[in-house]
Amino acid sequence: MKRLITFLATALIVVSAVAQSANDKFTVTRTNGNTTEYKLSEYDRITYSGNKQYIHKVGKTSLIGVDISNIESVKFDIYHASDVSDVQLADNAANDDAKRLYKYLKLNYGVNIISSIIANVSWNNDEATKIYQATGKYPAMNCYDFIHMPYSGQNWINYDDITPVTNWVDAGGLVSLMWHFNVPTTQGSTNVTCKPSETTFKASNALVSGTWENAWYVDQVNKVANVILKLQDAGIAAVWRPYHEAAGNATLKSGEDWGRSWFWWGYDGAEVYKQLWVDMFDRFREKGIHNLIWVWTTQNYNGKSDQFNVDTDWYPGDNYVDIVGRDLYGYTAAQNEQEFREISARYPDKLVTLAECGVGVNEGNIPFSEVADLWEAGARWSWFMPWYGGSMPSNSWWSNAFSKSYVITRDKVNINATYVEESAASAVKNMKLGWNLGNTLDASNTWTANPTPADFETAWGQPVTTQALMTFLKKEGFNAVRVPVTWWQHLDGDNNINEDWMNRVQEVVDYVINAGMYCILNVHHDTGADDKELLKWLKADIDTYEANNAKFVKIWQQIAARFATYDQHLLFEGYNEMLDKNNTWSAPLNTSSYTALNQFAQSFVNTVRATGGNNATRNLIVNTYSAAHGQATLNNFTVPTDNASGHIIAQVHSYDPYDWFAGGSWTASCSTEIANMFTRLNTKFVSQGVPVIIGEYGTDGSTWVTKTSTSSQIQAAADQAADMVKQAKALNIATFYWKGIIDGTDRSVPQWSLPTVVSAMKSAYYE
Repeated sequence: MKRLITFLATALIVVSAVAQSANDKFTVTRTNGNTTEYKLSEYDRITYSGNKQYIHKVGKTSLIGVDISNIESVKFDIYHASDVSDVQLADNAANDDAKRLYKYLKLNYGVNIISSIIANVSWNNDEATKIYQATGKYPAMNCYDFIHMPYSGQNWINYDDITPVTNWVDAGGLVSLMWHFNVPTTQGSTNVTCKPSETTFKASNALVSGTWENAWYVDQVNKVANVILKLQDAGIAAVWRPYHEAAGNATLKSGEDWGRSWFWWGYDGAEVYKQLWVDMFDRFREKGIHNLIWVWTTQNYNGKSDQFNVDTDWYPGDNYVDIVGRDLYGYTAAQNEQEFREISARYPDKLVTLAECGVGVNEGNIPFSEVADLWEAGARWSWFMPWYGGSMPSNSWWSNAFSKSYVITRDKVNINATYVEESAASAVKNMKLGWNLGNTLDASNTWTANPTPADFETAWGQPVTTQALMTFLKKEGFNAVRVPVTWWQHLDGDNNINEDWMNRVQEVVDYVINAGMYCILNVHHDTGADDKELLKWLKADIDTYEANNAKFVKIWQQIAARFATYDQHLLFEGYNEMLDKNNTWSAPLNTSSYTALNQFAQSFVNTVRATGGNNATRNLIVNTYSAAHGQATLNNFTVPTDNASGHIIAQVHSYDPYDWFAGGSWTASCSTEIANMFTRLNTKFVSQGVPVIIGEYGTDGSTWVTKTSTSSQIQAAADQAADMVKQAKALNIATFYWKGIIDGTDRSVPQWSLPTVVSAMKSAYYE
């Protein structure tokens, strides 16, 4: 379907469009009916000034003064499909439209929340229009319900007429579909219901050939499938949510009578339910339906483990589900957060969404949380979808939601987006638990003649990195990986990076991104302390700054150019632990070293920004001197200036108290020392709007924890990790453990080397 974007002259406020081909154009229609076409490639930006002038900016010049008082509309014809070759859905034959919709959902996940509404009487845009009339904006997504399929073709509803949906999509909206699957109350009855108490329809017979239930089931599935095929032919993809809330109260532990499923499709138990799901999935595929993103709805019960079992037995499986949803009514922000956290932990590789929400009518008209409150609490659902009628939140609720920059309304939808500008603070909060891929790409010697990238990667005792390792980390609740890289041994005489090395670095970055995590890419052992074999070149030394900065700039120009198209999940870290020429830790011998480091930090930011593309607003990380956090070091650190506001992150490292692990336990005084560190970081950075990460922490010192350490030593490491994570989370500071929790051959399995430590970290963060 052709996508054309039309703006009425009276609604023009800010319009920004980028030409991707010579055929891109916009058409101005005036009130007298005359039209004029313009090539978009000739206009780098087009805005309405608000004083009856349409401003055309061409290059560095501005043509101002075109009167728009007689302009009826401006239509942009700029639709270009984004690449979706990297998207894999449960339906392995999913078409590009479905993949593009999912890519858009995933790109925004955790950064923005998509607004949605359920259609009243299932097949119109009336509720969305009411919201527009009250707020001036439409929700981004409209959800249509096939609940009235048994009546389709009657004068009040006709699902074969897909005009309501095509109109919505033509206006820029996203589509969701669901199905309250109604069945006859008895065999041959014209009365239908989805409630098991009102029907003799047996779910267990629906898939048994020759039964009346099977005849009805197949007929209704075919009718719905035919409509979905029409939508597919029209180029429309949809989020698809059948058989929702299947478990109902069936997981109640007490065995009381009210512990039953709410709908017929769950009434015969989890196994029958899953068979129904898989059967529909397979039937749709056989019919050639490949435009759907499959959403399964869990019943989580907000941590009431004393009353309910989890409903994992009802989950159809990763091969049949793309997104996990939850329906909540009358829930507070704290309850939303708990639901989101628990479901996300249970299904870490799935997007999690608020598939229904609204006023708790059955609970005494309890209001639903404001979107801003649940979002700030950490319930970062993919979308929210209030129900109509008595469950509908107030107009002020919608206005408050739409006033937030992170709430996507229909006018903000860009289905072909490949990048979302995420603030540094948001990114750090979304990183959750992080890990360092240490002693791999950061190895700076190989003792091998003519080494290959693999020789470097394995030189310090680690195996070659795999996608399986990153997928394991994501499934285990981690959401960020710092990829330390040393570059100097891969440069030619003109400081050009070896192509094979750059390609391997990109492969590893892709492993992290493909797993759905944030990736931090840095310049690592080009900095640090010299030893008898290796002389580090990147020094906080004012006397050598000019010479070293030229090399530093060229390296970052190449890195930034290679990754310029990557989305917001990739962050750059300018340098690791930069020391003075005397290799002095914590604080330099001469304060001029602070000046040199601050200049390198500024040069890094300037260099990356100048490469353009997504790097113009990519989140960037800068370290203090030696990544230390003493008061003098913090006082002498200057946060770089940046034209892209809100995209700088400060980083420090902490193995403090120094050599604590040799003492055998994590004590109260140890905890106090890092508490003091966090106080300093809060004063210097967090309270000033600059987010922070602890880029490295762990047990490194004269001795350190390994899988062969004693149980008491491992417990000490676990106590440290839990304390670090807990204190950091209170300030929205992300933490990155230095390599040891999964080390050596365990990375190839993959399996945790220190499961006790990992469990402590996860409990501290998620519980």
